[in-house]
Amino acid sequence: MQFDKETQTRILRVASDRHQGLDIEELDERIAYVMDLHPEFDEIWKMGEMAAYPQEINGQIVSPFVHTVLHTIVDSQIRTEQPEFVVKTFNKLREQGMEEHEVLHAIIAVYADLHFSSFRQGNQFDQLDYESRLGYLSYEDAEENDTKEK
Repeated sequence: MQFDKETQTRILRVASDRHQGLDIEELDERIAYVMDLHPEFDEIWKMGEMAAYPQEINGQIVSPFVHTVLHTIVDSQIRTEQPEFVVKTFNKLREQGMEEHEVLHAIIAVYADLHFSSFRQGNQFDQLDYESRLGYLSYEDAEENDTKEK
């Protein structure tokens, strides 16, 4: 998936089909799954093209379109095990006790940071950096930080 008009149109169509209870094809089912994880976006999808713009949701500024694309990209990486290190990171964090949606967001945060910084600099996405950064993710470290802050 790309961050383009075609993908935006597809996501809006899936949101509409999902809302109407229509049948959805395989990739679109994955998009619908991501939408199911984020019911807070449901009203925003009804805004049509405006859903591509950042919105304040639960006190945070979020672009539902960008968030859904990122979710779908990482979901695909996990399902296809390509690259393999993504599913290994997913499984490691789940085994450490992290909730599935938290794991997805942790991986998405790394992917998004690399993707957008590469894009801004006109560079190719660095798979080795992605793998390295995912290797550092640990739920146990996050728990220790939470304990220290309290």
